Amino acid sequence: MRLYTLTGATALEDPEFGKYEADEQGGFDFPNELSSRLHNFHVGGKPAWEDDIERQQRLMTEELERRKDPATLLDAVQQIVMAAQNVAAGQQAGPTAGGGDGDSSAPNDDAKGGDGDGQGDGDVGDGDQGDGDAKDEEDGDQADTEDTGGDKDTAADTSAPAKKTAKKTAKGKPSK
Repeated sequence: MRLYTLTGATALEDPEFGKYEADEQGGFDFPNELSSRLHNFHVGGKPAWEDDIERQQRLMTEELERRKDPATLLDAVQQIVMAAQNVAAGQQAGPTAGGGDGDSSAPNDDAKGGDGDGQGDGDVGDGDQGDGDAKDEEDGDQADTEDTGGDKDTAADTSAPAKKTAKKTAKGKPSK
């Protein structure tokens, strides 16, 4: 029968049955006669050895008592909250795959700070007016979306009337 010590013993030497050493889980495999004798042995009124069933019951009881402790429960809840916050922060600050991140040192950027996509970036001297988004120029209800990696902004474009006025003024002047 397999027994586990409650005293912390790592080896047992019996004159009749020989020497036994605990395995990595702390259990001993004894012959039935020795197991019966050791299982009945008590120190200070408490058992010194337990079998598999008694060990499982003791471990489950200890775990239930540990979980009833308010400090332990609070600690577990705090760990869950921190893990959820880390996941949320990771999703908000996640990497952008192929989107424009506002970094002008990307490999496809030209010397003027463009993102190499052929559309104008509103830089002075790049030969186009605006950002190439006809919708912004017509209705003025969406902000420029190119700088955010293609994600749509929901804020109103407050500079749209000024863009239209500047475009009309620029059309009336002869280009150099």
